[in-house]
Amino acid sequence: MKKLIAIIIVQLCMSDIFAQEDRVKVFRDTRIVNGHSTEVLPKGMMKFIISHRFGDISSGIQQLYGLDNATIRIGLDYAITDFINIGFGRSSLQKHYDVYLKYRFLQQRKDGGSPVSLVYYTNAAVRTIQTPQTENLSFTNNLTFVHQLLLGRKFNEFISFQLMPTYVHRNFVLDLESNNDIYSLGTATRIQVSKVLAFNLEYYFNLPDQLASQYQSSAGLGIELETKGHIFQLNFTNSLGMIAPLYIAETTGRVEKGNIHFGFNITRDFKVGARK
Repeated sequence: MKKLIAIIIVQLCMSDIFAQEDRVKVFRDTRIVNGHSTEVLPKGMMKFIISHRFGDISSGIQQLYGLDNATIRIGLDYAITDFINIGFGRSSLQKHYDVYLKYRFLQQRKDGGSPVSLVYYTNAAVRTIQTPQTENLSFTNNLTFVHQLLLGRKFNEFISFQLMPTYVHRNFVLDLESNNDIYSLGTATRIQVSKVLAFNLEYYFNLPDQLASQYQSSAGLGIELETKGHIFQLNFTNSLGMIAPLYIAETTGRVEKGNIHFGFNITRDFKVGARK
């Protein structure tokens, strides 16, 4: 009987190992450019992330092509399980605090499993900046909510693709022309150039007649450099905000006019608790 139990335990452990090996990573990191990818952290892992967006490159040499000005978001992500991630962050732009939950329904697998990865992402954020426009607003007025489905597939060793239908709700809008509810369709592509270099392309198309004329669709180019244990992300985007309510509904940069912001992510992963 003891031998039978031992054999069953070994088989279960081996099947778990093979299941891990069978998984396909559609993207290499949990972030693409501005938005999230279908990837989640494994159980017990914590990610500390500092994201930067500098000023407008078109500002010229006097502003050192935007490097004189910086917007940052400091965040902490944690994996409750292998398919549930939560996170918290603080952005200097409009002094936002945000929390998110990420739930993976499907994981793409190599042989005989799901052909795609499917993740649900939701975010709640509160604006805390004090200006003549916002000083009389209540806490509830300053809340925004995001719901998003992330559907991704890695087609081969070089190309991955992701669709991101997105809904943004803002309890109070600061301009008179924009809607409280915004519907957007995001797309992202990852192109693997070499073992250590990849390019990420990301674009959010906002449905017409939802936003004031000064707001643009968010677009971005990311450069990923992978070293042992780390992925460095260098980004170029027309969005200054680094949370979904800002880069989807409040992007003002016009790509055709050179309103591009350079930025990068600094991350560090930690294992919480005892290692197996």
